[in-house]
Amino acid sequence: MDVCIIGGSLEALLLALHYQEKGTVSIFEIDAELGLPISHPGRVLNPSVFNQYFSTHQIEFLKLSSNPDGWGCRWEWVMKHMTSVAASKGVNIYPRTRVLGMVQQGETIRVSTTKNERHQPTEFDADLIISTRETLGKPGRLQHVVDESLVISFTNQEYVQWFGGTLLTLHHPHPSMPTPALTLSRSDGQTEVWWKGKCPWNPPTGYLETCSGFLPSIVDDLSFDAIAQRVDDFIHSLE
Repeated sequence: MDVCIIGGSLEALLLALHYQEKGTVSIFEIDAELGLPISHPGRVLNPSVFNQYFSTHQIEFLKLSSNPDGWGCRWEWVMKHMTSVAASKGVNIYPRTRVLGMVQQGETIRVSTTKNERHQPTEFDADLIISTRETLGKPGRLQHVVDESLVISFTNQEYVQWFGGTLLTLHHPHPSMPTPALTLSRSDGQTEVWWKGKCPWNPPTGYLETCSGFLPSIVDDLSFDAIAQRVDDFIHSLE
């Protein structure tokens, strides 16, 4: 079974880890690195879920810390580790690669892609194509060219704009700060604060990092655990 997954999200990596046991899996991502720039809260509800994917050493990089809203973690390292795990298990990951088109050829689908600096093929045959939702605003506003009749979309959730900022934990909470929808402190001395919509507030000392993106509107859906559960539900729906 040949599977092509469009978009380099956490959902794509979890799907790839499942389907690589059944055949060849290829992930196509426009950006240079999967999961960057960061546009998702660093949040997990049950940190033991990481044990099935990461080594103890890898988990240390996540800088986990317990909060009322869940465990805070460094999401960029979640994505780096997951990408490494998927690649080590034989998943083909193609960054800087855009899908240009697809056409049905008998019982398979021929997928055409751009070239990049790697010596990689530009045509792939697939028995199954899954499109995961991309973060809006790719470089140059480029997007994959997808024939919706030939792909299965991973999600039909409602997505809304979110804004996240990172500040030093010693500067949090600040008396002038409106209550965030999510507050996620980490053991590295930094805290993420997240609100729906655009940035509602700036700390006097400024943010260390900011990020924005379109994410599920329900806070309960914003965690590693929730994404893993949605992937499991999706896989079972296809069986």
